[in-house]
Amino acid sequence: MFFSNKRRFFLFFLPFTLSFSLFFLASRLTNAQDSVVLKAVVIQATRTGEKSPVPHTNINADQIGRMYQAQDIPFLLSGVPSLVETSDAGAGVGYTGLRIRGSDPTRINVTINGIPLNDAESQGMYWVDLPDLAASAAEIQVQRGVGVSTNGAGAFGATINVDLSKVSAEPTAQLSGSMGSFNTRKQSLVANTGLINNKFAFGARISNIQSDGFVDRAAADLQSIHLTGAYISGRQSIQMHILDGHEKTYQAWYGLPAQYYDAGTKRTFNPAGTERADLPHPNEVDNYQQRHHLLHYKLTLNPRLFLQVNGHYTRGKGYYEQYKAHESLADYNMPNLIAGDSTLSVTNLIRRRWLDNHFYGITWALVRTAGKTSLTWGGGASRYNGQHYGEVIWATIATTPSGHRYYENNADKNDFNTFFKAETALTKRLSVLLDLQIRKVQYTFLGFNNILENVTQKADLLFFNPKAGLNYAFHPKTNVYFFAGIGNREPNRDDYTQSTLDSRPKAERLLNLETGFKTGQSNWTANINLFGMYYQNQLVLDGRINDVGAYIRTNVPKSYRAGLETEASGKLLEKIIVSGNIALSSNKVVNFTEYRDNWSDGSQLAIDYHNKDLAFSPNVIARGEISYSLLPVGQKNQLSVTMTGKYIGRQFLDNTSNSNTALPAFSFADLRVNYDLINVLGKKISLLASINNIFDTKYASNGWVYRFTSPGYDPRPDDPYTRQESGDTYHQAGYFPQAGRNYMATVQVSF
Repeated sequence: MFFSNKRRFFLFFLPFTLSFSLFFLASRLTNAQDSVVLKAVVIQATRTGEKSPVPHTNINADQIGRMYQAQDIPFLLSGVPSLVETSDAGAGVGYTGLRIRGSDPTRINVTINGIPLNDAESQGMYWVDLPDLAASAAEIQVQRGVGVSTNGAGAFGATINVDLSKVSAEPTAQLSGSMGSFNTRKQSLVANTGLINNKFAFGARISNIQSDGFVDRAAADLQSIHLTGAYISGRQSIQMHILDGHEKTYQAWYGLPAQYYDAGTKRTFNPAGTERADLPHPNEVDNYQQRHHLLHYKLTLNPRLFLQVNGHYTRGKGYYEQYKAHESLADYNMPNLIAGDSTLSVTNLIRRRWLDNHFYGITWALVRTAGKTSLTWGGGASRYNGQHYGEVIWATIATTPSGHRYYENNADKNDFNTFFKAETALTKRLSVLLDLQIRKVQYTFLGFNNILENVTQKADLLFFNPKAGLNYAFHPKTNVYFFAGIGNREPNRDDYTQSTLDSRPKAERLLNLETGFKTGQSNWTANINLFGMYYQNQLVLDGRINDVGAYIRTNVPKSYRAGLETEASGKLLEKIIVSGNIALSSNKVVNFTEYRDNWSDGSQLAIDYHNKDLAFSPNVIARGEISYSLLPVGQKNQLSVTMTGKYIGRQFLDNTSNSNTALPAFSFADLRVNYDLINVLGKKISLLASINNIFDTKYASNGWVYRFTSPGYDPRPDDPYTRQESGDTYHQAGYFPQAGRNYMATVQVSF
């Protein structure tokens, strides 16, 4: 249940009060003439360094500025090895997502300055809730595999850390505007005061992004504000961020029906809202607002000892609205309507399903450095309170008042972790990493008991996540490394609420091995990385109906991902820079049983499979880039042209390796032009123009499938999602087509 207002008020301000108390206490202890220089405002304890044995990619602010226009972060990260990006609306604005090494967003840990961002219950990441976040980022780091210890959701595929902590020393301002295909446009204003009296700094960003989307009616209307303030003295700093995002997107969640996909027609068809008999329901939208409060306090206790304490509070509230035709009144806890001699039990209605949540907590890091050794004790504690409820706001048969609440389900989740990390150079060439984490999760929710009553239940989990690695340098530019780590991850909300104690799945476990070789010179680099990811009890959909009648994920004992990732970049002559990466992998579930519904009698057929491909796991992902500077390097103005190309191998929609339900391999290319004019208007005018998918490739990057048998009835004429495989075997499938050739242009003026 929700806390009282007084208690919620207290818990909201608790981490901030603690940090401010530390701040004023340190002020008493700090010598104003201390010569120690504050090296960073925020200690990024969850990030990894250049010589780390964890494979990672850093994208700095300059790189972001040369690529980013309006598409969301999954598209900005397109160059990361083993990454596949996708967009529900097809154009990169609105609901977007990514997979890394085949791992979906619920298995990818995301943080801002080390503060958890993943939804506590679903463990997914919804980038749409923080529009234009990339415009605030000083750097984005992507660690592949389990990575080093972090806060929040378990990292099974990757860790993404967005760094917003940079403080600008000089006053700056930026005004930018973008326009492109599908009526996409973005306006943003960024202003920073720089350091005032060498102690204070303030900044603000306000952004507006709108797009009609490639898919019919998949419009997005996004607004965001980012406010930040910092105080910096000789031995301490305090920084606060307020990030507010509001998104309103027309739903495009269902995908293109399989029959339309095969025919190559109606590629933009969107079924959302079409249950309404005449025109699609105009307000079939997702409407959600999320506000993040982050507070970072750092204290230099002595030249080799640093303390970081962070408080955070996130408030989210919103709904998605749906028009539903011919619904049973009983399903909405509404009485039948008696009209004369008739009893009316079915109605058309509009419903809203609400999520109203609070997420707050504290993280910390105590760092001790001595020579070539760094010791870190860190961790975090958080609490999530989420209220789920549904309302009927209109019905053709008005048996209850508008706003009738037909279900309500509250949940609480406590998450605590602490880790100890040691990094040291044993010799001039050999350095080692030891990282030990304990994580405890306590989840309270409304779920089914063994007699199918919906009652409050609790799950308690305790995880130990050890990691270790070494790095050996043959010389400063050439090194080899090895890393081994274990990660654990709890089931998500639906796994708990749609099961009983007898059918509830177990937590997942992953053993991750990485080894690689890096080399290079001043004008080129090359990396080779071998990885193995071995899962125990990985959760997958298998079509089985559990003891409460729900299709739920079940544990498969053994599955794995193993592959090779290579990266290279170099400068040819003085004007041409080339780079690229390729990932080759084998992704298998050792033993898997599919449960296939029989529509004629309600039974299920069990079919066993061995060594089949894991869903959404292409064996080949490759990307290349070539950039040509048209004006000589060092001139006042800069003009460059960049061409990128990407190839994604075939992906299966489930774990059966069934070619009838596979996303075919695809490739696409983008062209980008950057032109920077110095001291023409303000400090710099940056012009960025791009042609995306320049060869107009028609492809889908995501989808879903449901397979069944239907003796005696062919559902294809009644349902465009249905295709026949053979005999009485059919499947329903939806695909998410991406936009063909499209354009975008951006003008940014920096002062």
